[in-house]
Amino acid sequence: MSLPSPRPQPIHVYPRAAGHPALDRLFLHPRWGVAGSLLVFGGVLFVVFQVSAWLDAMTTARLAQALSAWQPTTTGGVMGRAVADGLVGLVGIVVPYMIPLVGLLVALEQCGIMPRIARVIDRAFHRVGLHGAMSVAFLTGLGCNVPAIASAAAMSGGRARIVASLLVTFVPCSARSAIILALGGKYLGAWGVLAIFASAGAVIAILGRALSHRGRDVDASAFHPIPPYRLPRLSAVLAETWRRSHDVITIVLPLLVCGSVVLALLTHLGADRVLNALLSPLSAGWLGLPAVLGVPLLFGVLRKELSLLMIFQALGTQEVETILDPVQLMTLLLFVTFYFPCVSTFAAMARALGTRHALRSAGISLAAAMAIAGVARAAMHAAIAIAA
Repeated sequence: MSLPSPRPQPIHVYPRAAGHPALDRLFLHPRWGVAGSLLVFGGVLFVVFQVSAWLDAMTTARLAQALSAWQPTTTGGVMGRAVADGLVGLVGIVVPYMIPLVGLLVALEQCGIMPRIARVIDRAFHRVGLHGAMSVAFLTGLGCNVPAIASAAAMSGGRARIVASLLVTFVPCSARSAIILALGGKYLGAWGVLAIFASAGAVIAILGRALSHRGRDVDASAFHPIPPYRLPRLSAVLAETWRRSHDVITIVLPLLVCGSVVLALLTHLGADRVLNALLSPLSAGWLGLPAVLGVPLLFGVLRKELSLLMIFQALGTQEVETILDPVQLMTLLLFVTFYFPCVSTFAAMARALGTRHALRSAGISLAAAMAIAGVARAAMHAAIAIAA
């Protein structure tokens, strides 16, 4: 009696979904799925660095230019200008970056593409203790970490929720990327910029793996449901975009305004010189930077774009290469990259996870920024000495 021949098994088994087979072969294929994901990531990066940059120039830059002529000398005037700067800062977060980026990612979710990308990159994310669905939060973080944290908190639970929110803060947002490209691209070249972004990716992977080993609660066999393809409805996209973004107005605005007022009063009263002296062991001693950069680095936590302007003001020139050598520039950019993004991010994390976790995240990012920048500085000086 002959045994029945085994039934042939397909090479690739895709989850059932009412979708387009050709698109599924692109987005769910083990190899081509990576290519499809990269195409989507490239589109998101285009929005971040092209469309959002144009919107920023048309909105925030014009508002800032309109305020530039207002240089008050009285205490009341200084406070008024600080409030205006805080409002402009809010516009700079919401209009160019948050709304377009969140809206784009919501549309990609609702049309069924993002769940497929999450399925493809799930294995890579599991290596750092996260689900592939977290790719949405990390993509959002390229524009702004504030909605990214809200997205990460909404997509996971337990320890994974905390780990994902912490790791999102190490994703170079558009503000930090702008500083890296403005200074690194001009003075360090493409390889210098690439090294900075690569270091951010390495830190996310290493830190994620370390934290997940402490308490893994990610099920590697978890199934990501694959919805059918469908055209997103504009009303649904707008409603979900508003739901994910409206907290920034009620939470971030008071912090931006209050922080701007505090910084303006410190400068107006001359207290910035005292702060620079207090911070000099870290800024000048450990990081090897001019002591006048202490306040710009400290108050860059308000907005990273603000720290770039303050760096120019503190150094007295926009041609920073006349004062900072390449080692100092790389050290500065590494610190800015890993230093806690901004007070807006802190507020979003405090709301999503609680103040205790927000403070812990701020401490971890500060320690990482100091350690990475300081060690990199020492390594670069050692390499120069060996080469000489």
